[in-house]
Amino acid sequence: MDLPPANGTNSNLLRTYREVLARLEAEAPLAPEEHRGRCQALLQRLRPADTEAARTAFVHGTPGLLAAHTHYFEGFALLLAAPHGTAVSVHPAREKTSRLLFPPDEAPWTLPLDAPVPPDWPLEVVLAFSVLRHCCPEQAFDMAVFSSVPPFAREMRLASLAVALTHALQPAADRSDAQLRTLADVIERCTGFPFSVAYLLAASVARPGTFVLIDAATLEHLELEAPPSDVLRWLLIDAGCTLLPPPDHHRRQRDLAHQIVEILQRRGFRELTSLRELAYRDLSRAQALLPRRLHPVLRYLVSENHRVHHMVVAIRQQDWQKLGSLLLMSHAALRYDWQASCAEADLIVEVAEAMSVEGIFGASMNGYGNGVLVAGRPFQLPVYLERLQQTFETHFGRTPEAHLI
Repeated sequence: MDLPPANGTNSNLLRTYREVLARLEAEAPLAPEEHRGRCQALLQRLRPADTEAARTAFVHGTPGLLAAHTHYFEGFALLLAAPHGTAVSVHPAREKTSRLLFPPDEAPWTLPLDAPVPPDWPLEVVLAFSVLRHCCPEQAFDMAVFSSVPPFAREMRLASLAVALTHALQPAADRSDAQLRTLADVIERCTGFPFSVAYLLAASVARPGTFVLIDAATLEHLELEAPPSDVLRWLLIDAGCTLLPPPDHHRRQRDLAHQIVEILQRRGFRELTSLRELAYRDLSRAQALLPRRLHPVLRYLVSENHRVHHMVVAIRQQDWQKLGSLLLMSHAALRYDWQASCAEADLIVEVAEAMSVEGIFGASMNGYGNGVLVAGRPFQLPVYLERLQQTFETHFGRTPEAHLI
C-alpha cells in the first residue's frame, strides 16, 4: 500500500508511519494452508507415525460490526471476514481417551470417554471437548488446534474453534441450521453467556474480503464485497477491560427482551412475536407502553438492529464516513443504554472519534470480549495507533495490543 510521498519537514514523521504500518502488515496471520500445516504438525506430536488418516479443517474468524445484539433476539447481524482463523486436525484415538493439544500448552489435555468434561478447565479446552462430545459421543479422538484469532476477541475465537472442529469431525455431514443452533447452545453452556448463531454461520461461510449479512432467524446470509485494502482497513484492539458485566447480566438482558415482547403483545402489538418485527418508527410508541426500566433495553436492541440496514447501505454506497458514524452510534448505545462497555474501550473509541476528520472513520466495542474495532484509511491507522498508545499509557499505564485486519 502506497503512502503519501515523504518530503520536507514531514519526511521523518511519514517514515515513522510507514514503519508502523509495515510492522502491522508483517504481523499479518498465516495463510489458511499454513494454519493447516501448523495444525497437522501439532497432531504429529500426538501421533508421530500415524497421521495419514487425519482430517483438518480451517475457518476464518468473523468479528461482528453490528452483531452482538443478536445474542438476545434473532435480529440481523453484520460481520467482517478476517484473515485470522482457526485450524483443527483430528484423528480417531487408539484408546478410549481423547487428547487435545492446544498451544501455548506444551502437554496435551486428556479426557477418558466415560469422564465428564471438567468445568474448571480453560474455556477453549472445555469447548473443544464439549463439541467433540456433541459430534461424536461414542468415539475418542486425538485433536490439535492452531489459531491466529486473538484470545481477547471472544466470539470470533470461540465460533471459529467450534465450527472448525465440527467440520473436521463431520466433514461429510449435512451442516443444517439445526446443527448450528445446537452448536450455539453448546457454547452457551460452556461460557454461561447467550451466544448468537450468527457468529457460527458467519464462520462457516466467510471469505476474506467480504462482509456477511445474516438473518439470525432464518439463517439466510448475503455476502457484500469489502473495498480494496488501500481504501479501508481495520484495527482490532485489545482494550483489556478491568470491569465487564458477568454472564448472568447478559442472561437477564435476554430475559428482559422476551419480557418486553410479552408486555407489548398485551398492550397493542398483538401480532408481535420478536423484537425483530418492531419497526424503528414504532419505537417511541412501544417505549410509552413499557415500564421506564425497560426503555434502554428496548431502545438498544431495536436501534442496533435498525443500524444494520443503514450500514449495509453505507457499504454498498462506499460511504465510509457513514459506516464510521454508525460504529460510533453503536458504541454509544452499548455504553449508555446497554451498560456493557468499559473505561478502556471508551477511551479507544474517543481517540478514534477525535480523528474523524483525519481519516479515522469510527470505532466500536466488539461483543463480549475486550476487542474494539477501528475503521480508517490505511495511511492514518499508524497515526491513530501512535496517539492511542500515548493516551492509553497515560491513563492506564500500558499500551494496548493491536491487530491489522
